[in-house]
Amino acid sequence: AGSRRVYVGNLSWEVVWQDLKDHMRQAGDVQFAEVMTGGDGRSKGCGIVEYATAEQAQEAISTLNDTDLNGRMIFVREDREVGGGSGGRNNFRGGYSNSNGGGGGGGSNACSVYVGNLAFETPWQDLKDHMRAAGNVDKADILTGEDGRSKGCAIVIYQKPQEAARAIRELQNSVLQGRPIFVREDREQGGGRGRGRGGRGGGGRSAGYDGDYDRMPVDDGTATQLFVGNLSYDTTWEELKDHFKQCGEVDRVEVMEGPDGRKKGYGTVSFFKAKDASSAIRRMNGVELAGRPLEVKVDAKAK
Repeated sequence: AGSRRVYVGNLSWEVVWQDLKDHMRQAGDVQFAEVMTGGDGRSKGCGIVEYATAEQAQEAISTLNDTDLNGRMIFVREDREVGGGSGGRNNFRGGYSNSNGGGGGGGSNACSVYVGNLAFETPWQDLKDHMRAAGNVDKADILTGEDGRSKGCAIVIYQKPQEAARAIRELQNSVLQGRPIFVREDREQGGGRGRGRGGRGGGGRSAGYDGDYDRMPVDDGTATQLFVGNLSYDTTWEELKDHFKQCGEVDRVEVMEGPDGRKKGYGTVSFFKAKDASSAIRRMNGVELAGRPLEVKVDAKAK
């Protein structure tokens, strides 16, 4: 049987679980609607909706993807964390339509973690050595594209769930080859990700920011240009601008491309006002766009 839950992304910050439930009940009987929040209680711009049947969930994916909710085109996909009790979901604002449902999920029992913001030159051996700080690593797998090049992210599998949880807790924002990596639960376990083989070092030059992260300036309230990493390769500059204009008036947006026209998975966003850029760092860092949690920082290479 298919999942009765769907993941909903690109929500407006103002959307509450009641709004989400009302919108999603067009596809069926909504049992539960949840808006994800950060530690500060602010919406992360995404949510989870549970239907009475798996067929209704599929109907929501088919009919409600790219529909408008509070002025934003939402995307709807299968919830890839069903049954995982993801620790990343401990903070939420949600409501059940009856009293039969359980709570918001406890600790994860998964042994694998997703690692992002890797330098493109990082080989699996270096990643495995780094991640051993949290426990015994069974496998470190650098994800690669069809051309064999690193995507700048990886999956690391530990022997015990407690070790994976420790990696998320202790190795988040640790520096590997000059870049602060981010570590979260693997949300696509067993999902046929199309992973590259371990050992691929990556060909060609990297995104151009490798080695600069250890000099990445802190936000002192004067910067107006931001670096945005971990973009989906499908994200356009229009979508990036639309995502960030929630924080203020955007002057210019650029999604970087290589000589072959392929997107590099990062870009820059410039605001007219420094306070809006500071707001974007606080509100957007770690928030998902097109299913990927963004890395948002002051742009070290801004003129």
